[in-house]
Amino acid sequence: MRTPSMVERFIAEVLGTFLLVFIGGGAAAVTTLLLHGSAAITALQLHSRILNELLTPAGLVLIALAHGLALFIIVLIVGRVSGAHVNPSITFGLAVTGRFPWEEVPAYIIGQVLGAILGAVMTAITYGRLASTIGKLGAPSLSSGTSLLQGLVIEGVGAGILMLAIISTAIDTRSPAGWAGLTIGLALGAIIMVIGPATGAAVNPARAFGPDFVNIFFGVSTDWAAFVICYLIGPLIGATAAAFLYGYMSRLPRTRR
Repeated sequence: MRTPSMVERFIAEVLGTFLLVFIGGGAAAVTTLLLHGSAAITALQLHSRILNELLTPAGLVLIALAHGLALFIIVLIVGRVSGAHVNPSITFGLAVTGRFPWEEVPAYIIGQVLGAILGAVMTAITYGRLASTIGKLGAPSLSSGTSLLQGLVIEGVGAGILMLAIISTAIDTRSPAGWAGLTIGLALGAIIMVIGPATGAAVNPARAFGPDFVNIFFGVSTDWAAFVICYLIGPLIGATAAAFLYGYMSRLPRTRR
């Protein structure tokens, strides 16, 4: 079987991350726009840090399912090409633990970031300016009761759980075949249902950066300190720690791919 080229894997990561941000982030933006249509919720509230707390249970489930189903589909589409990392923290964690080649990390991360930006742009094209000014293109944010330290820990734990699902089903060749896509998608959906109200549950630096970056062009402000601490450093630490943990407790052999 022919090994996909670096260009093919790069394109696969762009496509996969695009789908994750467009479907998952788009669902979050749409849910916010629907909240904005409620007479009981003002635009001022929607621009505040309590947006996550205003989500109804149905809205939270919608966002979780959108992300989970999107990731399930992504694994099936590009999993055999690039491994469907679609998440810089997953790529980084696997590289640190010796299960992914470091020389391929830059291409993967650049592809993921580019895909996330394109996904956010597509959300803006689909729903217009309000998707950014009201829906923030689905960008995650901390709730009013969540500090930066809490956000770092929460996003780190979420990314760690996602890494455990990925490494145990897609990396560990001893796992039953055919379950990776469903398991990974369900894991992301479950994570969002639990921590979504606190941080937005990006658990993925690219997923957070794409909408934040595109929002700049619509005049929407971004808390870059929260991005760096909670949505970048948190997932990188959490995913790496989880990769080490699984490798230790399962005695997973170190393989570069």
